[in-house]
Amino acid sequence: MTAEVVLDRLPQQSRRGRFPVSATAWLLLAAVWFAVLVATGSPALDTARWVVACVLAVLLPGIALVRAVRPAQAPLIEDVAWGIPAGCLVALAGWVLDAGLPWSPPSWLWGPAVIAVLLAVPTARRRVLARPAPGWGVGPNLAVIGAIAVAIAWMAQDFLRLNPADPGAGGRAYYPDVLFQLAVVGQMRHSLVPQYPTVSGEPFAYHWFGHAILAHLATGSGVDPWDMVLRLAPVTLLPAIVLLAAVVARRLSGNVWAGPIAAALLTVMGNTAATFWTPDGRSQSVVQTYWWASLTTVFGWLATLACAGCAIAFLRKGADDDAVPVRLLIPLLVFGAGAKSADDAVLAGGAVFAVLVALRTKRRVRAALIVCAATVGILLIAKYTIYGGTGYGLQFAPGGTIQQLATWLFPGLTTPSTGSSYLSLPQLPMLALVAAFGLWLLPLLPRLVGIGYLTAARRDAASWFVLGTVVAGFGGALAFRQPGLSEEFFLVAAYPVGIVGSASGIATYLARRQDTPWRLASLVGLLFGLAATIAIATFAGRTPPMAAWLTSHGGAGPTPTVVDPVQQVMWWAGPLVVLAAVLGGCGALAILLTMRRTRLRRAVPVGLLAALLGTGMLSTGLYLTNTATTPSLAVVQGAGQPPNVTQDELAAGKWLAAHAGPHDVVGSNQQCLQPQAGPQPQNPCTAKAYTLSALSQRSVDVGGWAYAPRNLDSAWTATVWWPNQPFWDPERLTEETTSFTQPTPALLDRLYSSRGVRWLVADRNGTPADAKLLDSLAVRRLTLPTVTVWELRPSS
Repeated sequence: MTAEVVLDRLPQQSRRGRFPVSATAWLLLAAVWFAVLVATGSPALDTARWVVACVLAVLLPGIALVRAVRPAQAPLIEDVAWGIPAGCLVALAGWVLDAGLPWSPPSWLWGPAVIAVLLAVPTARRRVLARPAPGWGVGPNLAVIGAIAVAIAWMAQDFLRLNPADPGAGGRAYYPDVLFQLAVVGQMRHSLVPQYPTVSGEPFAYHWFGHAILAHLATGSGVDPWDMVLRLAPVTLLPAIVLLAAVVARRLSGNVWAGPIAAALLTVMGNTAATFWTPDGRSQSVVQTYWWASLTTVFGWLATLACAGCAIAFLRKGADDDAVPVRLLIPLLVFGAGAKSADDAVLAGGAVFAVLVALRTKRRVRAALIVCAATVGILLIAKYTIYGGTGYGLQFAPGGTIQQLATWLFPGLTTPSTGSSYLSLPQLPMLALVAAFGLWLLPLLPRLVGIGYLTAARRDAASWFVLGTVVAGFGGALAFRQPGLSEEFFLVAAYPVGIVGSASGIATYLARRQDTPWRLASLVGLLFGLAATIAIATFAGRTPPMAAWLTSHGGAGPTPTVVDPVQQVMWWAGPLVVLAAVLGGCGALAILLTMRRTRLRRAVPVGLLAALLGTGMLSTGLYLTNTATTPSLAVVQGAGQPPNVTQDELAAGKWLAAHAGPHDVVGSNQQCLQPQAGPQPQNPCTAKAYTLSALSQRSVDVGGWAYAPRNLDSAWTATVWWPNQPFWDPERLTEETTSFTQPTPALLDRLYSSRGVRWLVADRNGTPADAKLLDSLAVRRLTLPTVTVWELRPSS
C-alpha cells in the first residue's frame, strides 16, 4: 500500500465513533454563519427565510439529482458540495416556470416536486435513498471547517460590517455594481428575455443565469431581494465554492487531504504581499474582493469548479470517478456559459490542452475530444444567443492590462499617447513594462505552485486540463482589454480551478514525503514565510516611496533624469526581491545544514514550499484587520461619495415592488451618481444611477446607462471616461427630465402610450420636479421626505 493511499485513508479508521464530532462542528459553523449575518445587519427573519429557500429549492433537490445520475455513492460532504451546483440547475428550471407561467410556483414547492419525481423512478429512488459512502474523517472535516471560518471572519470584517441592509438615517454609498445586479434580478423576475434594466427596451447582452436563480429563490419565499443580493447570496455562495473546490481537489488527487489544502489556499492564503501598502500588493485581487463585488463571478466560480470536476472525472474515467456526477457536465457547461461569460472560455483552454496531451499519450483521446467539442460548442452558442454576438466592449489588445498598470506605477516614465480616445494608453519603456508584469504575475503564483508537480507526476489529460484552464485565464487577461477592466475576469474565473490543481499536486507531493518530518517542516515553513513577509513589510514602511514622491511634488511623477528608472522599479519591487532572496538563502542554508542527514534534507523542500505559501498569509491578515495603507475596495469604495441608497429610496422601491405591475416602466428624475441640481444631468454625469430599478425591481425609462452594451462599445472612441459618456438618445433623455421639470398632458400621455411608463418617481438628488404641476396631471401615491411617487393614468 502506497503512502499516498495511507494518507487518504487514515482519517477514516474510526469514522463511526467520531462522525458526531464532524457533524457538530458543521452545525456550529452554520450557527456562526447565521449569527454573523444577523449581527452585521441582516434581519434574522429574512436570513431564516433565505436558509429555508436555499435548502428546499437548491440543496435538497440538488443532492437528489446528483445521487440519481451518479452510478456510485460518495460521502455526505461530497453530496452536499455537488448538490449546490446541481441545485442551481433545478432552480434555473424553476425560474423558467416562474417567468413563463401565468402563476409562479413558489421556490419551496418546486424543489420538493423535483425530488418527488426522482423518487418515483425506481432506479433513481434506490440511488437517492442509498446510504452515503464512508466520510472524510474528523481531521479533514475540521480543517475545511476552519478554512471556511477564516473566510467568514474576513467577509464580516472587510464587507458585511460596512454594508448592512439598512442604509441608516443618512443613507449609504453602496457599490454601484451591487445595485445593478439587483436591477437585473428584477428583470429576471418578470421576463424570460431580459432587457437592460435602466433603459427600458434596450437590448441586454449579459450573463444572467445567476440572477435568474436568485429571482426564483425570491419567488414565494418572502426573502427581501435587496438583502439577498447585497449580503445573503454572496455570503452563502463563497462557503459553497470553498467546499466544492475541496471536493474536486480530493477527487483529482485521490487524497482526502487535498480538500483541506484547497480550502486553505482559497481562504487562508492570499496574494504574496511583502508590504502593508495594499492587501494584494500591486497584483490582481481575486477571492477576497470578487466574492462580494461581482455576483456573476461567484456564480461563475460555482459553475466552473463543477464543470472542471466533471470534465476531470470524464477524462480520467477511473473507478474513483463514478462518485462524480459526470452526466451533469453538459447542463453545467450551459450553466457556466450563462453565469459568467469568461467561464467556458477558460475551460475551453483546458479542453484544448487535454486534447493535445491525449493525442500525445494516445490515451482517452475520444473523451478529450468530446469535452473540447462540448465546451467550445456551448461557448459559441452562448456567444450568439445569450450575448447577442457582442463582446460587451471587449477588444483584442495584447499587453494592455500591463501597460495600464505600468502607467499607474511609473507616471513619470510615460510618453503621452497620440490617440484622442480616453482609453488610449501612453508609451512606456520596456523596463517599466517588464517590472509591471512581474509585480502583477509573481504575487499570484505561490498558491498555484502545486500545479507544476501535478502535471509532472501525472502526465494525463485530466491534470493538463487544469493547467490549460489556468493558462487560458492568464492569457485572456493579458490578451484582451475592456473599458471597465473586465478582461481580468478571465484570470478570476480560472484561478479557483488552478487552486484545485495546486492543492492536488501539493497533497500528492506530501504523500510521497511520509518518511520525513513533513508536518514539522510544514509548520515551521508557514510561520517562517509569514514572519519574513511581516518583517520585510515593516522595514518597507507604511507609505510607498512613489506615493511619497507624488505627494511632495504635487502629483507629478519622477522623470528618468531625476530618479533613475531602475530605482523607481525597486521602489515597488524591492520588498518582493528581498523576500525572494531571504527564502532562497534560507533554503540553501537549510540544505547545507542537513547534508549528512538524509531524512531531514528530504524535508527541506517541504519547508520551502510551506514558506512560499506562508508569504500569502499577510494579505489575508490585512483583509482581516483593514490595516493596509490603502485598504481594500470594500473599505474605500464609498469614501467621499454621496449616498446612493437612503431609507426613503428603500421604502419607495419596496412600495413600488408591491404595487406596480410586473411590466410597468418607471420614469426617473435621476440618471447620475452626482446630485442633479438643474433641469439636465450634471456634466460630468457618471451614469450609474441604478437605485430605483434595483429597489423597485422594475424597468426604468432612462436611468443609468453606463453598463449598456452600446455605451461600452463606443467607449473606445470616446474622449471621456466611459461611464461619463452622454446618453445616445438626447431627445429621449430630455423628455424624461422634462416630464418632471415641465410636465404637460401630451408629454405624459406619450410616455404612457409609447414607452409604457406608469409611474414617475422624483428623488431629491435628481432633477428638480414641479410637484404642484405633477399633482394636477398624475395621481400622487406615495409621499416621503425625499421621494415622491406619482401614478400616470391613460388620457381620456
